[in-house]
Amino acid sequence: MTTSAEFTKKQDETGLLFILFCIWSVVLICRPQDYLLFLGPLRPGLILFIITISCYLINHKKLKASVSNIQIKLYQYLIIMIVASIPFSYYRRLSFNELFLYCNVILFFFLFYKTVDSVSKLRIVLFVYSLGSSIYAIFCLRFGKFSAERLGFGETLDPNDIAYFMVSFLTFNLLFLRKDNNVLLRCVSFANILLCSLALLKTGSRGGLLSLLLVIIVLLFGRSLTLNLSFIKKIAIFILTLLSLHFVDMNTERYKTLLSPKTDYNFNDETGRVALWKMGVGLMLSHPLTGVGLSCFNEGIGREREKRGLPPKWQTAHNSLIQIGAETGLIGFFLFAVLSFNAFKIFGEIVKKSKVEDLAKIGELARIGFIGHFVSAMFLSQAYSVYWAFYIVLSAVLKQMLDNESIATVTVS
Repeated sequence: MTTSAEFTKKQDETGLLFILFCIWSVVLICRPQDYLLFLGPLRPGLILFIITISCYLINHKKLKASVSNIQIKLYQYLIIMIVASIPFSYYRRLSFNELFLYCNVILFFFLFYKTVDSVSKLRIVLFVYSLGSSIYAIFCLRFGKFSAERLGFGETLDPNDIAYFMVSFLTFNLLFLRKDNNVLLRCVSFANILLCSLALLKTGSRGGLLSLLLVIIVLLFGRSLTLNLSFIKKIAIFILTLLSLHFVDMNTERYKTLLSPKTDYNFNDETGRVALWKMGVGLMLSHPLTGVGLSCFNEGIGREREKRGLPPKWQTAHNSLIQIGAETGLIGFFLFAVLSFNAFKIFGEIVKKSKVEDLAKIGELARIGFIGHFVSAMFLSQAYSVYWAFYIVLSAVLKQMLDNESIATVTVS
């Protein structure tokens, strides 16, 4: 039998692991090193990872997360397909180097699953990531530079990536706007929404704008546990949101092209995205088992253009599904699609089945946030993104919590 002192010690040790994980994952996800430049040479990601993984290895036996979770298994299979693509890669050295970098995402995935084992910890993680994205937005707005009227910042994320980052954590702020939270927390969360939305709009990312509008529409006009407002109030908020766009200094001409997509070069030009996506599907079908190799989509397109006698051009996929399919083959494509579908399904199950109010609301906000995230990802090469991995492991954690809730209910009965 575990004594009270032993239980307290165990909680302290796993609590330390959780704190270390939060700090490391903030560096990985929210990238403070992009605006606090002095951090770069200190290698905070590597140092914090070493400390965190050391603490995990010491305490891993105390962590009870189930390994039978379907999302965990499917993600493991996806990793196998990514690794299997390397021996057949068009550029093996590049693929191997990218796998080494992707290890950060893999380890984040499994450490998140092991350490975030309660609703309270999940709330902390969601708030920290939401705040981190807002701080990044502040630096973008204050120190970012405009190129072709599009906001950019730093050397790591381009304007489209920034929009993708902003929309990925936007909805979770609503969890902390409820009246049962203190005033400071509510004010910070409201500011987070405004800052991230503003930064997104200024990037000129059309995929980002579509994802933001879709999130707003689903929030306001779908059934909601979190945003429990009358229909009239929702209409008023929607109208005010549209009117407020008039006062935002953004590249409206770029956004207007969404109203006439067939006149855009992406539809008509030989180097546009529609032609690129067709070529990417061709790569997937011509390399169905292992693809062209991790991070070798550009090389595959370059070689394909050369075969067709087209001008040389190496292009990124601008679509996460096509990217993963072309680089890892049809199995990788299938696993990525199923993982994404399962995440969306699990978030819905949490809303319907969980009796824990906070858990149900997290599921709802995750589902809406994932809609925006996935729409944005369909215009970006983000198949190996830590933000996508975040949503998949979040679904695994929520599924685990729902299962534990069901077991506890049966036990009490």
